[in-house]
Amino acid sequence: MKFCLFLCQSLTYTYPDVPFLYTSEPEINLFKIRLDPSDSAVTSMVSYIEISNVFQAISTTKEQRYLVFIADNVILVDVLPDGKMSIRINQVEAKVATIFFNEAMSFIPCFQFADGEDIIVFTSRNIHYLVDKGGQFCPDYYGMKHELIECILSDELYLDLNDDCQLKQAKLSELLTESKVTIYFPDYMLLVSSRQQLINLLDYAIYIRNIGFFILVLKFLRRTSIKLEYQEKKDKIVQITG
Repeated sequence: MKFCLFLCQSLTYTYPDVPFLYTSEPEINLFKIRLDPSDSAVTSMVSYIEISNVFQAISTTKEQRYLVFIADNVILVDVLPDGKMSIRINQVEAKVATIFFNEAMSFIPCFQFADGEDIIVFTSRNIHYLVDKGGQFCPDYYGMKHELIECILSDELYLDLNDDCQLKQAKLSELLTESKVTIYFPDYMLLVSSRQQLINLLDYAIYIRNIGFFILVLKFLRRTSIKLEYQEKKDKIVQITG
């Protein structure tokens, strides 16, 4: 009992000498960065890619360093003193790029590994793309507003606490997450590993107003969903047209 009392007295005595217990909470600032393409051919189609909610990493060198966590991946952006940027995805160098699936389908903005031809497509509400009106891209297409993702309903299959299967209807906008899809050279076939990636890609296609890519992803999604319904009209308001 005396030993325990002595230990408690020692802790009480040394408690004020521990500085980190009295330091204030660290200040966390979120930034917004813009990634410009280095290739002139890409620049004509993708003006820039903007990412919000970005952390600024501590760097021992003079350049600024920013850190992005997305879909279990890390994007590290170094801004050099001359203004140029160095992009690394999971320690692998990459650059801003575009991809054509075929001659009938317009481009999609993406990332490309610097030492290869493989393409990486990130889907996130924190990533914003500014592209021109080339191909089938049309920002004024009335029937493809961004709210379209809220007008597509899917019957989801769930397991309750008793391990019984239950069907629940949900909007695709309620099921959105972040994902990473890798498209491999040279065929550039759209191969996805989960149904969740298709839902994210469908929202991505709507956001960049790519009609051909939207139709392709929607056809894949119809094969995996139990049932898809479309809310074309709500009361007197037309939800889906075109």
